[in-house]
Amino acid sequence: MRDTNEDRYLVRDERRTTLLAVADGVGGEAGGEMASATALEGLAKRFFDASAKIPRADALATAMREANDAVLARAGESGQRGAASTLVAAAVAGKDAVIGNLGDSRAYLARDGGVRRLTADHSGAMPSSITRFVGDPRGVQPDVFVETLRPGDRLLLCSDGLTRHVNDDEIAARVKDRDLAKSVNALVDLANERGGQDNVTVVLYAAGGGSALAAIGRAFTSAILALLAAVVIGGAVGALLFASGAVPPAP
Repeated sequence: MRDTNEDRYLVRDERRTTLLAVADGVGGEAGGEMASATALEGLAKRFFDASAKIPRADALATAMREANDAVLARAGESGQRGAASTLVAAAVAGKDAVIGNLGDSRAYLARDGGVRRLTADHSGAMPSSITRFVGDPRGVQPDVFVETLRPGDRLLLCSDGLTRHVNDDEIAARVKDRDLAKSVNALVDLANERGGQDNVTVVLYAAGGGSALAAIGRAFTSAILALLAAVVIGGAVGALLFASGAVPPAP
């Protein structure tokens, strides 16, 4: 139902840490696409510029506030005042994960066949409205959570294009597959089959031990492009797959 994709995702490995994020632009003509892209740029720059002495949770929270400032600055420069975006991010180093969010993009932890939502939506009374977001001139205070990952755990980040059509139990059932590409594409396809009222972006990270495999898949309806790459993440294994689905306009 959307002819443009305002979702953006980030996967970046640096300094023995993997930073994952999903941003869902808000506002359409008001600059949602710009806001989501700028939010991820600001997040990554501030997080990886932080001193290694700063606790990871503090570094992520500060980076999310910096993302807010970056969106406000870019909106002012471009004349797109009111541009905004959700932001959910996770910083993973070995078995330690720090997760932060603003808005209704979510993070889940899948473990032992079940799934637990890690984030709480910052939603307003009106449908699809949010009470916290990057691009807020009042400033932002992200929620931040700390988790200890176990081998076999999967960390999933997604925009609300997934969760408005797919419930938590259905997410749990589809992230069990050992083939990460199959898992994320199954989720994107299911959301599209049920109406695809918004763009769908999924980032899936599988914890383990040894080395890491990254599989990148972008699914735009039937067109799928995949790239496989191996990366080392501080002695721990992580496998990740991210997929973004843009729904074409109705004929």
